[in-house]
Amino acid sequence: MKAEVKRVTPELATQLLSKNSNNRKVKKNTLTFYINQMKSGNWKENGEGIIIDTHGVIKDGQHRLMAIVESKQSYLMPIISGVSPFVMDTIDTGSNRSASDVLYLEGHKNSTLLASIIKLILVDKLAVNGAKYTNVSNKNILDFAEKNTVSLKAIIKNVTEINSLQVVKLLTPSIIGYYLHKYGNNENTAYFLKQITGTFRIPNTSTDYVFKKLSRNKTGEERLSLTDKQLYIEKAYENFLQGNKEINYLRINRK
Repeated sequence: MKAEVKRVTPELATQLLSKNSNNRKVKKNTLTFYINQMKSGNWKENGEGIIIDTHGVIKDGQHRLMAIVESKQSYLMPIISGVSPFVMDTIDTGSNRSASDVLYLEGHKNSTLLASIIKLILVDKLAVNGAKYTNVSNKNILDFAEKNTVSLKAIIKNVTEINSLQVVKLLTPSIIGYYLHKYGNNENTAYFLKQITGTFRIPNTSTDYVFKKLSRNKTGEERLSLTDKQLYIEKAYENFLQGNKEINYLRINRK
């Protein structure tokens, strides 16, 4: 690993960017803000560095380099090169780099949806153990994605199908993915989710009861908390497994 302070000119920034590959998606608002700060003279040389791995890939600093090129300004910046290619999940974990960014940079497709699904899964696991959702880090999410790549890819495929069939979006794609993982990514679970989202309705059953509940919540006729939604869905699934018989009322147990 090597660290040195250099004056980063538009020419040097262009050279560094030309060696880059598979970096995170450009955030236009961030880039525009940086360019405006540089053009107006408000950009500060604050010691924040450019991090480059052993393959020449920029691990941190892409937006700053692009802004230097666009603004035609030059700044003194530390350049740290020769870092391991496998440090992405430890950089900018505070606020700048999201779990979606980390997954995208590591080559995972549908990174935004994937990050949301995994977070729901991990939050659920942590809640069982009495931990808070804030314990879910980018590294936790990346590790889960790496260990479950094949199954998550199959879940995303089913999520896309089930979500596309919703006439009214009663469940978000990430919630659909969460339940596909929780109950098993198979035809049975997919059929259950299609029933409670209204694609396939069987009148007077638990799934139809929950569909109506979710619909009324969507229109504002009835307010359901996130916990209530979860409890109704779980109760409906229990009844679904028992044959989804006709009911008049579905009772949930609020703790």
